[in-house]
Amino acid sequence: MQSLIFFICYIDFILELNNYKLLKLTSKRRSTLLPIITTALGAALIEELIFRGLVFQAIEKMGGSWIALALTSLFFGIAHLGNPGAKIVGAFSIAIEAGVLLGVAFLWRRNIWFIFGLHFIWNTTEGLLGIPVSGHPSTGLFTIEIKGPALLTGGEFGLESSIVPVIISLLITIPMPIFARRKEHFVSHRQDSK
Repeated sequence: MQSLIFFICYIDFILELNNYKLLKLTSKRRSTLLPIITTALGAALIEELIFRGLVFQAIEKMGGSWIALALTSLFFGIAHLGNPGAKIVGAFSIAIEAGVLLGVAFLWRRNIWFIFGLHFIWNTTEGLLGIPVSGHPSTGLFTIEIKGPALLTGGEFGLESSIVPVIISLLITIPMPIFARRKEHFVSHRQDSK
């Protein structure tokens, strides 16, 4: 639900700036839904199992929560450099808006399925709107027109390369470490006894 609210706020902001225009609803709705949903499902499942399910928790055991968050966020951004149209700006944006947001949300909830749901909703919503998902074009339910600076729109790479979701995700992320600390979900740097 939080991911959907985040994404709706962002889309509303972008539409208000007239950077994205939803031109028309496609006639091929049925043939569009299944590929978008299955692609988003597969990407979210694999990426979250790897980044938050395995790597984050392994690093956290060795170096603590903050080091795990920093490294997995960085790795998550770098992993997206192989996508079509990827640039350093997009990787940096993804590291912050997805890597940090999803990592801190995992610290808060300690539930991989919650993180998977956030990731899935983000990718599915973008895909259904016809917005490129991390550089991968989407046929979507709508035909869209992108205009304006790539700093605001993300350009052909998609919304993840825009400054707007970076700012919004940081604002959403701010209270999560507080909630995680209250639940005692942070792991300190491992102290070897001497």
